[in-house]
Amino acid sequence: MTQLGGKAHGKPRQKAWKPKVKTGCVTCRTRRIKCDEAKPTCARCTSSARKCGGYTDDQNQHDTGLSWQDHSWQHSWTPLAVEADHPRTSRESQKILAYPQLLVFDSKVEGQAFDFFRSYSVPDLTGLFRVDEDFWHVSVLRMSMTQPAVRYAVTGLGALHQVFSHGYQTVVPDDTSDAQVQFALRQCNRAIKALSANAACQNEPIYQVSMLMTCILFTCYSTLQGNQTQSLMHFRNGLKLLESLERSAKTTGTSATLYDELMKSFVSALSTLENQARTLICDESLPPLATRIRAQEATRGNDGLNFDSLVDARSFFDSLLCDMQCFVQECDTGAEWALVGARPRRSTTDGYRFLVDRSAKGKSAMDNFLARQDPLNDRDQKTVLVLRLHHCLLDMYLAIFRLSPEYGDLVWDCFESSFATIISLSRQILGCTDKDLYKAISNTVKRRMADNSDSANNSPEDYNIRETGAILPSKGEQPRPVFAFSQGVVGPLYIVAMQCRSPRLRREALALLLRYPRREGLWDSFSGGRVAFEVMSLEEDMAQKWHAPQDGFFQVQSAHDIPAQCRIRDVELVHIAPRLARVRFRTTEEGLRKERGRFEKWMAW
Repeated sequence: MTQLGGKAHGKPRQKAWKPKVKTGCVTCRTRRIKCDEAKPTCARCTSSARKCGGYTDDQNQHDTGLSWQDHSWQHSWTPLAVEADHPRTSRESQKILAYPQLLVFDSKVEGQAFDFFRSYSVPDLTGLFRVDEDFWHVSVLRMSMTQPAVRYAVTGLGALHQVFSHGYQTVVPDDTSDAQVQFALRQCNRAIKALSANAACQNEPIYQVSMLMTCILFTCYSTLQGNQTQSLMHFRNGLKLLESLERSAKTTGTSATLYDELMKSFVSALSTLENQARTLICDESLPPLATRIRAQEATRGNDGLNFDSLVDARSFFDSLLCDMQCFVQECDTGAEWALVGARPRRSTTDGYRFLVDRSAKGKSAMDNFLARQDPLNDRDQKTVLVLRLHHCLLDMYLAIFRLSPEYGDLVWDCFESSFATIISLSRQILGCTDKDLYKAISNTVKRRMADNSDSANNSPEDYNIRETGAILPSKGEQPRPVFAFSQGVVGPLYIVAMQCRSPRLRREALALLLRYPRREGLWDSFSGGRVAFEVMSLEEDMAQKWHAPQDGFFQVQSAHDIPAQCRIRDVELVHIAPRLARVRFRTTEEGLRKERGRFEKWMAW
């Protein structure tokens, strides 16, 4: 008797031989199953809730000379096929942002990197503000189709962002052996060579625009690498290029509307970086953008202010926030605030009144704009939350300036309600539940209790700032890292964690910084959280020693338990290497005496 199929009974069954497939994602190849090779992540992995490992560059085949309709990566470009009479671009600017007739990638890995940038990087970069899409989705992507330097920079950033998004940190791992990191480095070098090859055309608008766009992309590239010094260098170069582009337009007699839309997107992008850079470098010599100065003059003589869109509101509050930062830095230089009995100059007082007036007009214009609008979608609601968050921070600083001559460094204790509002708005933006926040706070409290029990031990580790995992161990599912271009919650939460001495509110801000890995332009939630945790630990330890003669079991219960002489006023961060910095902490008294500060630690990332 034979089995079904005519096989002789007792003969072992043999598996049909087929040639091995050498393509597919890393995960499917490891599991030894057929991959559907969908880009950027395969359907087999996503449908089974697995993490797709991406694709390796096994075959460096050149895909050149194909029309974009027939190209193997044509799906990456199809959404970008806008008509020539696109309503957001003028006819003159279309000469720069022309749509190409051919789609050319040098390799499939380059096409995949571009596809990842378009599908994942751009939504991440513009997640907080839809208006940023004018720069990233229109200007950058369309320019990358015609300018090799921009294309190389875009694909390099896309590859690096893919490495970033698959990790759990706010920087990419410092691993130059990684294939995608190597590809990103090669693409950046190619972008530099492409710009150098066209240096003879440096007076042409197309060359200047291409160079400025590449400069902004390099700034993002350096921030993902954690190289802050290089990021600031690229940003400064971007400011110079923008000034050169504006001068060129004036000297050549170019009409004011020639590249209006393109220039607006550049100004918006650089304004965002400017707000972040000022908080990092505290450089009073950093000049404000010329467009911002014109905006100030227009606002100064205008009794009424109206916003026709969220674009107008975002531009206004960005300008106001930067002006406030410049104002605070000038006051710090002249010791005109946060000091008991400080007497500001007349020019300082006039500048303060101008900021208060602009802030009130902006709040009124925002309320009127929202009252006229239909119900906003979720994304626009998040934008409104971010604007309210920044305005809350702005109002707090303006009120602190008014009260600081009376209270000095203790003035921050008067604004616990503002700190609570910042935390509440940040939680809504991040989508943080009560359960998540409670778990994160519990781990932070445990870390401090362990510090108190080990305070007698002096180990070499005391000279290093704690890693994120040592402060807040990750238990369970970790939120994926986010790379946003605009400043959102990181800066305001850092201010709360640094300046709020309420133990509960301070730990809530720290938990949000360390629970949600975010890189917002030049800002980094993990680095900010690590420094702020160190400041909190130093202040609470000093307060315990200060109260020890009266109460040997003293624990900080409120902001008033930390006296002024036990507070950290200044934090100086000096970059020693691309991913290593020396952090010096100065108390209020050390700052008044202009001393160097006795607390110094090292931080690596």
